Amino acid sequence: MSSADSEAVRTMLADIIADPERGQQALPRLVGRLDSDDRTVRIGAACGLCLIASEDPGSVEYTVRRLVDRLDDDVARPESILALEYLMTQFPERVDETLQELREQRDEEPLQYTRQGGFVRSGYFQPGEPSRDDVGRVRHPGGADSGSGLVYGQADERGDERAPGWENSDENSQSEPGSDTDEEAPGGSSETARQRVKRLHERVESIVEQSRFDQLMVLTGEVPGRYAHAYPVLATHGGREQALSLRLFYQPTENRQTFQRRLAGAIEQWGRIDHEHVVSLYDSGTRPEPWVASQHVEATLRAGLPDWNVSEIVGTVARLADGLATLHQRDIVHGGIDPESVAVELETEAGQRARLDNIGLLTVYRWFVDPSTCLDPRFAAPEYFDASFGGVDQATDIYQLGAILYYLLAGEPPYDGSYADVRTRVPGETRPTPPSEAAAVPAFLDGIVSKALARQKLTRYETAVAFQQDLLDARERI
Repeated sequence: MSSADSEAVRTMLADIIADPERGQQALPRLVGRLDSDDRTVRIGAACGLCLIASEDPGSVEYTVRRLVDRLDDDVARPESILALEYLMTQFPERVDETLQELREQRDEEPLQYTRQGGFVRSGYFQPGEPSRDDVGRVRHPGGADSGSGLVYGQADERGDERAPGWENSDENSQSEPGSDTDEEAPGGSSETARQRVKRLHERVESIVEQSRFDQLMVLTGEVPGRYAHAYPVLATHGGREQALSLRLFYQPTENRQTFQRRLAGAIEQWGRIDHEHVVSLYDSGTRPEPWVASQHVEATLRAGLPDWNVSEIVGTVARLADGLATLHQRDIVHGGIDPESVAVELETEAGQRARLDNIGLLTVYRWFVDPSTCLDPRFAAPEYFDASFGGVDQATDIYQLGAILYYLLAGEPPYDGSYADVRTRVPGETRPTPPSEAAAVPAFLDGIVSKALARQKLTRYETAVAFQQDLLDARERI
């Protein structure tokens, strides 16, 4: 893009500042400049749109509609996203009204337009008082709805719990354990247990052909997770065997190409991380569906609180903070740290084998699915509920790891109750009970927890490294 375009945008911005009432005339031209190949031009155009809206709120509807059109593209320009976030923050009612009109006109829920994956406008939670067990519920690894330990060749008796609008290769498949008949599966599915197992075998064979492994042997039935069905497998490579987890990712029924491209980018970033407290990826691919072969996850904190003393808890979170610092050094935002995204090996030395899992996946899925299906709201930072706290970034990860620390120390989440309670309390003035008042915890840990859980980002730990250092210093005092 020529320098003339940059000069034109600068001139328009100067004119808007000098005479805001003339801003309406510049709207179409500024919107068009959002498609420029010049980043400076796009930033200037986004700023101009925000300036006009500040002086003339009547322009918000037009601007939101044009921004939404651009978010429909395969690759949304970040300047368009930032402009929409600003309008959501300053004119929430006008933006919501416009988005609602678009929903009705298009007969669909534009989840890809939600502010940084926040809960408030996702439409997932409806008015009412859900029970405590339902708040942010997904699945309980190691619980009644996790893997049955069946050998390969037998079917799994669980139904499918993932959110509507999603598909994976085991759609509508249910059967009795050990079934090897051709009877129709319960629930009206025409697929039998034998057909289901055959299809899984074919998919695994296809994955082997494009993978680095010589063979993948599925050991037990699938374990439904937040983002994928996981299969414990025995992988053979160069004559060596290793127990891994094969994850087949859920996909949206619409916008699949865009989803797959963004997911592939997140997986590529995750695969570059080599840290003992981050779940490792060994291989990945996109055919016949997106998949990864990862380090085997024995259990997560979702399965229950480990029997760790205070020193072990603080040391464990310090190690997780070290892993988080490595992610941030690579400009990776996790975005979804809660008990189900912390993998643990309970039979090893206490705290030595806690790892961050599902790296960067929520930053993809939040554009295609209600974020509350992938993150427990009780562990979500204020910015998930209120756009005025900013977007989801590294400071969000620090808050959520602080919530994990609180959970391990106090034995309960920092916030609990119905979703309506959580939504009000997290961004509100109410602070969680200090851990030392909820459990036998040294009072000097309260300050560390409070700083990590600060409502405003500027008062949280500036970096994961600083958080880790305070934890290490505290452990010396315990």
